[in-house]
Amino acid sequence: METGKYFESNHKKLQSIPDVDHQWAVAIDKCRDHVRFRLKKRTLYGAHTNERLGMNPLDYYLCYAYDAILSGNWEWKNKYSLSEQMVVIVESTLSTEVEKTKTTKAIQNKTVSGDDDDLFYKMEDVSTEVDMAHEILFETQVSVIEEEIKGDGDLEILWDCVKEGMKRADIAEFMEKTPKQFDKLRERFIMKIKNSSFFEFEQ
Repeated sequence: METGKYFESNHKKLQSIPDVDHQWAVAIDKCRDHVRFRLKKRTLYGAHTNERLGMNPLDYYLCYAYDAILSGNWEWKNKYSLSEQMVVIVESTLSTEVEKTKTTKAIQNKTVSGDDDDLFYKMEDVSTEVDMAHEILFETQVSVIEEEIKGDGDLEILWDCVKEGMKRADIAEFMEKTPKQFDKLRERFIMKIKNSSFFEFEQ
C-alpha cells in the first residue's frame, strides 16, 4: 500500500485511541449506514453503478474512506471523529465521481454534429422548451444551494436528507441531533441560502 503525506499524523491519532479496533468497527458501521442512505436508488444508473465503479458501490466508497485514512492519502482532521472523517471522505468522493460523469457526458456531447443539433431542435415543441426551461432553472437553484453549503458536512447531509423527502424528526434522528440542535442547523442552512446573491429575499 502506497502511503500519503498524512500517513504518520493519521497513525498517531489511531494509536492514541483506546480500543482502536472497536472504534474502527463503530466508524465503519456508521459510514456504511451513511453510504447506504446516500446511494439509495442511485446505483441503477449514473455515477454510482457497479459497472462504472468496478465493484459494489457500497463497498467501493466504504473501502475508499477506510484506505484513505489508513494510507494517509487523506488528512484526519482534529475537528472530526474517526466516523465523521470517513463520512466527509465519502461525501467528497461521491461528488467527485458525479463530476467525472458530467465531464464524460460533456465530452460526448461535443461530438454531436451540427446536422444532429438541427434535427434535435426541429423535433422540440414549445411545451417541451418550457419544461426544459423550468428544469434548467430548478437545477440551477439546486446547484447554487449546493455550492453555498459546500464543505459544511452537516449542511450537506441535511440538504441530502431534504432532497430524499425525509421529515424533521427522521433527519434529526439520522444525524444524531436533538430537536434543538436540528433547528439551529436548519436556521444556519437558511441563512446560508439567504446570503446567496442568486436568491433575492425580501427583507
